[in-house]
Amino acid sequence: MILIDNYIGGTFNYKDYLSPSYISLNNPKYIEIDGIYYSSLLIVNYIREQNDLIFQNIIDTDENIYISIYYEKQDTYKVIKDLTYNIGNVGVDLEKIGKARQDYEIAAFTYNDAKYIRKEMQINNEEMFFIYTYITTFSRDKKELENKLNKIEGMLRSKGMQSKRAYFRQEQAFRANLPFMQNEKDIKEVTKRNILTNSIQATYPFLSSSIFDEEGIFIGSNIYNNSLIFLDKYNRNKYKNSNMCIFRDKRFRKIIFYKINDIKK
Repeated sequence: MILIDNYIGGTFNYKDYLSPSYISLNNPKYIEIDGIYYSSLLIVNYIREQNDLIFQNIIDTDENIYISIYYEKQDTYKVIKDLTYNIGNVGVDLEKIGKARQDYEIAAFTYNDAKYIRKEMQINNEEMFFIYTYITTFSRDKKELENKLNKIEGMLRSKGMQSKRAYFRQEQAFRANLPFMQNEKDIKEVTKRNILTNSIQATYPFLSSSIFDEEGIFIGSNIYNNSLIFLDKYNRNKYKNSNMCIFRDKRFRKIIFYKINDIKK
């Protein structure tokens, strides 16, 4: 009798609370989920030499985004072996085609690129990874979604990255940005790029404001992220007013520092 009542009344569990009422994949430009439009970008190329964090402006933006970065470490011995084989083949091709051929520059770039990677791995003990990056933004309005995509694409270009919109791959890109660790083959083939160990630091995605002056003295720790604060209050180029006042918060046993000229009346 209990089974019949459950069958008639239906079942409802915790998955039903989390699941959307509908998902539409009718448009190749976006996914529609409960009236919200999601569209993704695939990062397909990067500048090789990077000294700054390339995702800093994306992470600092006030736009609502999901960003996922996947790394796959490659076997060093196999990579060097394959590079040596390719360098030999391309070197022979370069001698045959001659500089007058249109594809000479492309072949020469590939040749020099492979030699550079092999040198870094053999001499500087670099390791090679494959990197895959996906960015998803969303909005309730299609026009606003288009503006957000244009803005993000502009920020990526300013950091030397090239992107493609995930047309006809919106579902795979959306899933790649969910915490499922699902990097599917359809989008991996588009976004796969090699990167050396030294360049991975430029893709570090976690940022937090902090004060760290090279000539500074230890003041304390940041109450938000526990990072150490070193302040050079005599650096007149950076701090116009070297005065400081200290407040002690007895409840949290923290010492809070404020520069005088930063305190608003």
